[in-house]
Amino acid sequence: MSAVAIWTRLRNSRVVRGISANVYSQLVQTVLQLLSVPILATHWGLATYGAWLIIFTVPAYLAFADFGFAAAAGNDMTHSIARGDRASAIETFQAVRTAVTAVCVIALGVAALILSAVPDRRFAFVAGLTPQHARHAILMLAAYGLLSIQNSVSMSAFRSVGMYASGTYLQSTIHLAENLAALTAVYLGGNIEAAAETYLICSLAGVLVRMLILRARAHWLTYFSWRTSMSEVRRLMHPALAVLALPMAQALSLQGTVVVVGMAAGAPAVPAFTAVRTLSRLGVQLTMVVNNAVLPEFTMAVASANQSRRARLAFLSMAASILILTPMFFFIIGAGPFLIRLWTHGTIHAPYPLIVVMAAVMVVNGSWYPISNLIFALNRHAQYSYYYLLAAAAALSLAYPLVRQFGSQGAGMSLLLLDCVMFIRVWSGARRLDVFDPRELRAAAAEQLARARMALARVGARFGLDR
Repeated sequence: MSAVAIWTRLRNSRVVRGISANVYSQLVQTVLQLLSVPILATHWGLATYGAWLIIFTVPAYLAFADFGFAAAAGNDMTHSIARGDRASAIETFQAVRTAVTAVCVIALGVAALILSAVPDRRFAFVAGLTPQHARHAILMLAAYGLLSIQNSVSMSAFRSVGMYASGTYLQSTIHLAENLAALTAVYLGGNIEAAAETYLICSLAGVLVRMLILRARAHWLTYFSWRTSMSEVRRLMHPALAVLALPMAQALSLQGTVVVVGMAAGAPAVPAFTAVRTLSRLGVQLTMVVNNAVLPEFTMAVASANQSRRARLAFLSMAASILILTPMFFFIIGAGPFLIRLWTHGTIHAPYPLIVVMAAVMVVNGSWYPISNLIFALNRHAQYSYYYLLAAAAALSLAYPLVRQFGSQGAGMSLLLLDCVMFIRVWSGARRLDVFDPRELRAAAAEQLARARMALARVGARFGLDR
């Protein structure tokens, strides 16, 4: 096969385009992480920065207020469109869009009532703001989190019509614009309230841009209608509630752990923990570059009963995790302390035991999460999602005494235990559900290895390396 033919095949592959979009997304995340820590820590100080990290968990908690309908509907629409049933996809999209909008309006009202009822003394930790301004900042972050639900509905539509890459590029670009605008506001002297307001304004503009582009590219799916089929909502209820458990569990294990570290060790200990966690999650994020691109294709392969493609995609997910996580583990435990000092300009000093524990968390988490994605692609995630929520709650309750005893690395120990439990649950569940046939998986592995050897042989022959 010529170089031109190979390039054409890669360019036309939805998986490759999805991977490239995910690479762009991870580059955006990495750039923002590299920028945000030194800018926020140096311009606000560790106390204010720690307070910001705590209240910025609000959008993450509210992001699951759609009760999982967006993600469940995305899988369902992908199945319907892969079978050629556009009418079912349209009915599902209209139902979930109306239901999610109603839930967001109600959730924002509830958040406002709760904030107004909280005593002023509870906002004393938000440095530099009066209680009223702190309420205002948190409410704007709540609205920002609820708007992300609308974005997830749009992203589900992009994914279902085979435009995962386009949707990801768009979403990452808007996310970049939101964060750069907020960081600019802080750099120019803005406080927490100014940063929250910037996030909200940019997010509102992003919602409009997403819907206009989606309407231009897939008008048959997104023509305006608030007509809702309650039977369709009820049908999606079971997989949606199972989806809901996933962000709740992730919020408990990620954002919840940040709160526990702040409670048990004080706000100044939070930046060190979050810096190490951010570094350690780079490996998992790199595996997701491949796995998130595989997910919609795996759904379509299952819907169209394409067993060989299903096996190839499962092998791709597993191989990517092994090839990425192994070197990343040794890189982090070797260069982690230096990277954190360089990254934060010496502002943050992280304990080495914390770095080692979080590197182990990265490996175990990255070993079960891709397989859970394949189960999720089949809308069978109820097999592990509720278990994940319970395990995350148990790990969070264990984190407080561990942090009190061992410091911030105690939080890492609780996360490592959580991921070990989930590794066993997800892999055993995948075998029970026949997510992949071991024989077909071995055949796919042999096929891909043979192709790799042939490609290496051609490269060797071209440069005379086979002599």
